Parts: sequence; C-alpha cells; structure tokens
Amino acid sequence: MKNKLKSIFLLALSAGVLATSCSEDDHTGASMINYTSPTVTLSTASTNVVVDESMIDPNDEGEGYEIEVTASIPEPVFADIHIPLVQTGGNADSSDFSAGTIVITSGHTSASANVTIWRECESGVEGDETLTIGYADNIANANMTPFSLDITIEDWVNDALEISLTWEGSYEFTDQAGSDVVIDFCNIDVDTVLTDDMGNALGYISGTSDCNEIGEISGLPDGTYYIVADVYDNPHFGQYIDSDGEIVNQSVPFTTSYSQCGFPGTSGSFVTEGLTTETVTPPTANHVLLGVSFGLATVEVTGGYNYVVTPL
Repeated sequence: MKNKLKSIFLLALSAGVLATSCSEDDHTGASMINYTSPTVTLSTASTNVVVDESMIDPNDEGEGYEIEVTASIPEPVFADIHIPLVQTGGNADSSDFSAGTIVITSGHTSASANVTIWRECESGVEGDETLTIGYADNIANANMTPFSLDITIEDWVNDALEISLTWEGSYEFTDQAGSDVVIDFCNIDVDTVLTDDMGNALGYISGTSDCNEIGEISGLPDGTYYIVADVYDNPHFGQYIDSDGEIVNQSVPFTTSYSQCGFPGTSGSFVTEGLTTETVTPPTANHVLLGVSFGLATVEVTGGYNYVVTPL
C-alpha cells in the first residue's frame, strides 16, 4: 500500500512539472523561463528628412523615396521581435507614404525596414505636408527606446501634359489576283509636333517609328498651342487594288489621349479622321516637317500648368 501511494504521488508530481513547462513555452522551441525583454533602439541616418516630391520619378513603377529605419538590441534573444512603423503625427495621408515592419529574428541583434514616400496623383496642388513616424504601441516582448522620425514632403506641381497618339489597326481585302491581303496601319510612320498659334513648329512631342507615339509638353509660357500629327512616310500609297479593280483607300483614324498626373479633370480621348492608306507623302529622304500634317487639338496654357485641350 505504501509503494502504491508513492507511485501515485510521483505521477502527480510529473504531471505538474509537465503542465508548468507547457504553460511557459513560447512555441519558438526555446524556453521562456529565463526570457528578459530586450531594449530596442531605433535609428536612421537623420531623424529630420526633407523630401522633394518632384525628385521622385513616377515612371519607375513601385519606386519611391526610401528612408531606412534600423532596430537594434544589445544581444540576441530566442524570440522574434516585430516592430510595426506607424504614423504618429503630421497631415500626410496613406496615399503619400507606406511604412514597413521591422522584424528582428531569433538569434539576431538588428533588422531594418523602410518608410517610402510616394509621388501621388490624386491632387495636383496640395502644399507641403508633414509626417511623423514612430512605432506601434503593442510590442509585448521588448522595451522600446523613444523614437521619432520627422519628414517634410515638399509639394510637387506637375506641369507635364502627357499626349498619346495611336493609329493601330488593319484592313483585310481580296486583291485582283484573288489573294487575301492585310494592310497594317502601323507601317505608316507618324510623329506628333507642337506648334505655336501661328503654325510654327516648336519641336517634336514624340518622333519615333512606333504606331503609338507617347510624349509630353511642359514648361510652356501661357498661350495657345496646337498638337499636330506629322506624316513622315506612308508606304501603302498606290500599292493595292481590290478584286473589283478599285484602288483601296481605307480610312486610318487617329486616336489622341491626354492626361496630367495630379489633375484628374485634365484628361480625355478623341478621334480625328483624315489620314488614309492613300495619303501621299514624299520620299523620307525629302521629308519636310509639317509637309503632310493633320491638326489634332488646341492647347490653352494658363498659370504655367493649367491645360485645356480642345479637339479640332
């Protein structure tokens, strides 16, 4: 009987030890019995940063101005430490920036994450904005040293009007020999040119051999300007006769689109007729600027960056 009671006592003692061990397990594979919360220090190259929004290239998708924040502890610990970076002040909103989470993994003493400032196009003229970055207040397994990153975002006023011209498409027919023929409109070479209100060419908006010409105008004095399609070469002229013995003269419409980042109201798209597969152009070696051209739209510029585009 005595031995039986002793066995019961030892079994109960073992169960108690096991329960204590499980209740103090942090699920990292290491015991938390001797865990001491480390002191975390956050640092940056500068805690006062001025960001010129105009220096951020909006054409680099996913890119912004990055400010690295590093978290350090004196010695490794056996549990990951998650430190979300959050806005603690300032009048910037979520479209202006993003803030990462620093994770110091088990066995390491430091890690970093970025605060990224974006050039956003929701509002054209916002004025300078401020942003203060700190850390979240729910970091349970660390003692945080006070930290504040103050950022000033200098406003960018976009004076660039992007203009896109395309004449993509094709025309299929049967020629005199009974063969199926496809005319690719993209073989026609057209450029976009900006002129003043007297019709004087000020320069190319875009001058490639693509059938989707994309360019922009900016830095213009207030006044009236014209967007013109300049036909550089049409290799289709005089090339096709259909099964009825008729010259194939198919319309090739231009589609012009325009937009201004930061000014949602300054955007639109319109179609211009006039160009055909039989539009005559001189040999490219003898090309004369605006020799064969089509007016697309007028552009009124006021205040240096306000645009009104009117199709012709």
